Amino acid sequence: MSDRIILETRDLTCRFYGKKALLSRERPFVTAVDGVSLSIRDGETLGLVGESGCGKSTLGKAILRLIEPTAGQVLFEGRDMAAASAEELRALRRELQVVFQDPYSSLNPRMTAFELVEAPLEVHRIGTKAERAARVAEMLRMVGIDEGSLHKFPHEFSGGQRQRIGIARALILGPRFIICDEAVSALDVSVRAQILNLLRSLQRQMGLTMLFISHDLSVIRHISDRVAVMYLGSIVELAPKAELYAHPLHPYTRGLLSAIPIPDVHRVRLDEIPEGEIPDSYHQPAGCKYHNRCPLAQDVCRRERPALREACDGHFVACHLAREKSSE
Repeated sequence: MSDRIILETRDLTCRFYGKKALLSRERPFVTAVDGVSLSIRDGETLGLVGESGCGKSTLGKAILRLIEPTAGQVLFEGRDMAAASAEELRALRRELQVVFQDPYSSLNPRMTAFELVEAPLEVHRIGTKAERAARVAEMLRMVGIDEGSLHKFPHEFSGGQRQRIGIARALILGPRFIICDEAVSALDVSVRAQILNLLRSLQRQMGLTMLFISHDLSVIRHISDRVAVMYLGSIVELAPKAELYAHPLHPYTRGLLSAIPIPDVHRVRLDEIPEGEIPDSYHQPAGCKYHNRCPLAQDVCRRERPALREACDGHFVACHLAREKSSE
């Protein structure tokens, strides 16, 4: 992993507007991604974690422009993805790819494994038919699909095999950056480990940079170099993996870590699991978005929204009380 930034978001915002109420002048809206600024280094895996509905997948789709961001920038090697034309975006698609959560619904059931993986090469008009066939067979072999299964349809494969096909399809163009959006959450635990190890192996072989989105902190710990914690559309903590798991500064991060199951029933830990529900997205709280669930909230938390700041070397947190927490 180098220190060179390959992808960066600057104040990225995504809003979704509802219908106007009768006699109302304004349309209600949900801010799914709220001014997110992130940088991802060449060759690293950045884990993005948070509860369901916090905006993780929306952020990933906005980076790829599968949905259009409302405001902000996405810079890939200095090129602004948000301002790219359709032709420029088409060329960039070869460099940025995605592995989706559900390995069944993301694959066309009427196409064979071979056709699914060959399709990106046809779209981008790469190679002759013979060259494409050889490339597809090699890619499927790399992800663990044998030659005798090339012409089977998705329903003939297991869930893990279908996800291997999805990974092969994402990597067939030789991208530099991939987003894995809950790529193992639909799989059995044993299969999940196999897919994670496969992704790490392919990352080393192909020099990939990854944004790995998951709600599972144990998965994030296994595969990530750095971890970003997201809550209600905002990044509340960002740190190297070992630092974040050993010294979480934000109360929300501490709550998520407290929720991880521990196999040792005799081990004692602090019970800091977040209470209550995530606020209504249409009516987000003023000040710190987490203050209505935080056991440490003070008046300043209800008045002012904390900025993401560097609390210590490489460890960023958006919390008014982070310094007090870290000094305990």
